[in-house]
Amino acid sequence: MIYEAKEFTLKNGLKVVIKTPEISDARNLLDSIINVSATSDFITSLPEDYQPYLDDISKEEAFIEGNRKSPNSYLFAVYHNDKIIGNCFLSFFGNIKTRHRGTIGIAITNEYRGMGIGSILFDEMINIAKNRSGVTQLELGVIKNNEAAKRLYTSKGFVKTGETPRALRLPNGQYLDEEMMMLMLK
Repeated sequence: MIYEAKEFTLKNGLKVVIKTPEISDARNLLDSIINVSATSDFITSLPEDYQPYLDDISKEEAFIEGNRKSPNSYLFAVYHNDKIIGNCFLSFFGNIKTRHRGTIGIAITNEYRGMGIGSILFDEMINIAKNRSGVTQLELGVIKNNEAAKRLYTSKGFVKTGETPRALRLPNGQYLDEEMMMLMLK
C-alpha cells in the first residue's frame, strides 16, 4: 500500500520526510539497510545478505513494487535531503484466522538513531493499524539486549509475550535471544 509523503520535524529540529519509496529509490533503500546491517547486531541480516540485490537491482525494485501494490503491507522510508536514513514495514496477515494481527519491523541508520524517528514511525504504524478493519494486535520481535528499542516499544504500549533463545547467531559465534512483544489495539 502507498503511504503518502509527510514531513516531520525531529526533536533536534532536523526535517525528515516519511513515505513509501519509489521504485527508483531501490539503490538508496539498499544502501540504507546495508548501513544498518553493518552497524547493528540487532538486525537479522548482514551486509552480505544483500549482495544478490546489489548484483541485480531489479530484485530490490520488485520488492518495492510488491509492497506498493500489496493490500496487506506498507513499506516506509525515511528521507533526509533525499537520502534514505531508515525504513520500516507494517504487514497484516491475510488468512481468516490471522487477519486480526499485524507485524512491525524497523531499521534506522546509526547516525540518526535517538532523534525520535522511531517514535514517529511507530505512531504512524499504530494509527494505520487502529484504522484497519478487524486488526486487534500488532506484534514484533526485538533482540533481548536492545534496551533502546525495548524502551521505545514499551513506551508505545507493547508488552513482552515470549522469548526465542538463540534467535540470532553472529559471525563470531555469539547467540542473541529475541523477545516477542505485542500491542493490543482493541
